[in-house]
Amino acid sequence: MFEATEYDDRRTNLCARMRRSGLSGVLLAGETNIAYFSGFHHHTPAAVFARPYFLAISADGRSTLVCHPFLEAEMKRTASGCEVRASLSATGLPLDLLVEALADLGMDEGPVGMELGREQRLGISLSEFRLIEAALGPRRIEDASSILWAVRQIKSPREIEVLRGAAAITAAAFDRAFLAARPGMSETDIARVCEDAMSAHQLSRPGFILFASPSEAYSNLARKPSERKLELGELLWIDMGAVYSGYWSDFCRAGYMGSKVPRRVADNQKSLMEVNHAMFEACRVGNTMHDIALAGERALKRQGHDISIGQGRIGHGIGLLCAEPPHVALYDETICEPGLVFTIEPRFIDDTGVYNCEQIIAISENGPVFLTDADAQVRTLS
Repeated sequence: MFEATEYDDRRTNLCARMRRSGLSGVLLAGETNIAYFSGFHHHTPAAVFARPYFLAISADGRSTLVCHPFLEAEMKRTASGCEVRASLSATGLPLDLLVEALADLGMDEGPVGMELGREQRLGISLSEFRLIEAALGPRRIEDASSILWAVRQIKSPREIEVLRGAAAITAAAFDRAFLAARPGMSETDIARVCEDAMSAHQLSRPGFILFASPSEAYSNLARKPSERKLELGELLWIDMGAVYSGYWSDFCRAGYMGSKVPRRVADNQKSLMEVNHAMFEACRVGNTMHDIALAGERALKRQGHDISIGQGRIGHGIGLLCAEPPHVALYDETICEPGLVFTIEPRFIDDTGVYNCEQIIAISENGPVFLTDADAQVRTLS
């Protein structure tokens, strides 16, 4: 999905940050980081741990993928600008080959950065990490999470196009679901409609599908679909996302099971959308995530909702992960700059349903831009 120059630019940006941090290079074992900097996407991400693989990038810009033979041909076919070295072992940590590759890249003496910190995960076990740590010597490994996120959270124009595509696929799934929804259908029936719609596009797949149920007073927002039957007079609230070329979408929409949306439901949605608008207006270059969250909190209170977001968040970054830095929260001082992409999702819940109309926003020099193009009103379903 990306030209070779895109990966070159990503690594160049990272290398400049490595040199300023005094790192000789980074050793990456997490699937999304390897995909982001090399272009190689594993066919079963986070599902197979028997054959760990790595991407080493030196501070002077050279990069090497280390893998088991099973992945070698596909890495050579799809990775951009990287040497590929394959181990002779069938499973387990290719430690000797890894140490050799690091030495050849000039990373055998200076500090090496790894994914040790904020919202990063190593694709290896603790015991495997300790073997690498012992092989490199004492105090050689440092946390590289801050520089990895500094590069990843600013999306290129092409990444924004792909994120817009993921949102469009999700919007189409909402359209299909709300068109099909009828009383008596189960949540799993609706989920299958959504899955089929998200799978119909090339290079896309379902990411997740969640339902809020009146049987739980709409309070469980992480609820997977069940065999519960839809009934007249309830609000059908769905939160879902598709994955398109490795990039996620994530937003929610609602429909009312009946021929006319009740006045209270319509007023609640209108109130929520005014909060969304206040947050959208705060999404300006130079403002912080704190500023946007504060705009949402104040707007909620103006609308009569006594809600303090405290240490919670009402939005998050999105990209190769469904939720990643930055976070729209009072504790996050990340400054808005062009290329930053995140969601806004203020919400409140009462006995009529969930009121949350999440939107994906990209920051540009000319102001915020919606990447979501799906009806924000509560639809009628009958």
